[in-house]
Amino acid sequence: MLIKPDLKLPDSIKNGYTAFLLLLCIGSHHVYGMNLTEPTTITYYLYITDFANSFIEIPTSNVSGSSSTLDSSYLAGRAPIYDVNNIKVGTCSASFLSMQSADGIFTDISNYLSADNGLIVTWFTPTTLINLELDSIINGMVTECTVVVTTKIGFSPLFGQTFNLIVSSDNEKIYFQFSRIGTIF
Repeated sequence: MLIKPDLKLPDSIKNGYTAFLLLLCIGSHHVYGMNLTEPTTITYYLYITDFANSFIEIPTSNVSGSSSTLDSSYLAGRAPIYDVNNIKVGTCSASFLSMQSADGIFTDISNYLSADNGLIVTWFTPTTLINLELDSIINGMVTECTVVVTTKIGFSPLFGQTFNLIVSSDNEKIYFQFSRIGTIF
């Protein structure tokens, strides 16, 4: 149906078209996913004891007889994460591949965190350790990095957003502080 320029449309139809066009331009999935009450900093923590008690050891061995690796370990674990109100809101898992050579101990840590609010991130922490003791390995998670929520499972208002992540620890907990940077949809 062609609309003639001299044809007068009722205001209700004009307003309906205007709202529809506005949603098309903005992108309706961002409008529905917008949560203006979401804080700019989100903090979670896990209990180190829960994390350590979940650990499994994956066997390692040198592949060649002339390897420069003197010792190695491969551990993986996971634990529930809690918000600032002490409510369980997701899971953190990590795997720790440690290799000792004449130059020291180098550890590759692969981290994964999934929260109920749609914040799902992964990051890597390469680090050097003093020894291969469990407490040294776990505290190797302490880092600062930039992460992007690149995984979307179901509805996720945080998908595509960028955060500065600070991982810290004390004697009891590992803390994950996400500070939003960049554009908020």
